[in-house]
Order: sequence, then C-alpha cells, then structure tokens
Amino acid sequence: MKHITCIEDLRERHRRNVPKAFFDYCDRGSYAEETLRANREDLQAIKLRQRILVDVSKRDPSTTILGEPASLPLILAPVGLTGMQYGDGEIHACRAAQAAGIPYTLSTMSICSIEDVAANVDKPFWFQLYVMKDRGFIKALIERAMAAKCSALVLTVDLQVIGQRHADIKNGMTVPPEWSLSKLVDFASKPAWVA
Repeated sequence: MKHITCIEDLRERHRRNVPKAFFDYCDRGSYAEETLRANREDLQAIKLRQRILVDVSKRDPSTTILGEPASLPLILAPVGLTGMQYGDGEIHACRAAQAAGIPYTLSTMSICSIEDVAANVDKPFWFQLYVMKDRGFIKALIERAMAAKCSALVLTVDLQVIGQRHADIKNGMTVPPEWSLSKLVDFASKPAWVA
C-alpha cells in the first residue's frame, strides 16, 4: 500500500487482482449507469476548503452517530458480496472500520454471515436489512442481528424492483453462474484471489 496515493490507485489495483466479473460487480451500476455517473460527479464536486494561518494543532473531527462515538463523520456503508472480492472481506472491512473508529454496516447480501463477523470483531456493528415480502425471513435476520449484538439496523427499501445490471448480465453473473473458457482463464490468471 506504500505506493497507493489516491482512490484511483486502489481501484486499479482491485481491477488487476480480481476476476473481471467481480470487479465489474463492484465498479458498475444498474441499467445505463446514469445514477452511478451522477453520484460520482456529485462526489467529485465536493471540495475541501483549505484553511491557512489558522491553528490546526487541536483538530477533532470526531462526532456521534446514532448515539455512538465516531472518530470521523463517516460510516462504512453496506456493500453486497464483499467476500467475493477478498476472502472474509466483510470481517476485514469491519475490523478496518473499527480500527478507524467509524461504524461498519454489514450487508444483507454478504458472503460472511452475521455470526461469523460478530465472532471475529471486537465491537458491535450495524446490519443492513432489505425490506422483502418474506416476513418470516426478515424476522429471522433481525433476530440473528440482535443475537450478534448489532447496534443499529439500516433499512434499505429499494428492492421492490431489482435494477438490471448490464455488466453482470454480460459477465454471466447469474444464478447459477454462466461458465465459459474465458472466465476460467480469467480466474486462473488471478491466483492470489483464487487462493
């Protein structure tokens, strides 16, 4: 990580280290990706104002989020299938967030279970819950999150219409997955990821 100087460096490293289908899953959006582009443009428009000739020796960006102290006004948002990008990805992400002093939100669509993450981290984390028709399944997820001592429940309400992810369709990211020789070669070219 010594030579990582910006987010784009991390993105490029990720692209080189995982199979194309998994990179595209993480990097791309739904339909024509208009919302993804708009979000990226909005984030790029945010500029931090540099202060000069001001005493900054006692900076304190800490805050409280949902009654919990946070070292920064940031939250690690839920990302589905993080463990697909890196083995035990959700556990590593939660540990990193906790080390940075910010909340971590485990996705409903995680590879690692709520119980696995809870058993491998020091503090409670948040759990993201998709609102679905199967109320029994939802109730069971909430009970599991409570048993794991999750400190917040983050509701996601946009699952009524699942966005069509064009890159995923082209990459065969379906259930069951579509396998081809080119996909097998792509996987084989990423031995560290396969391991």
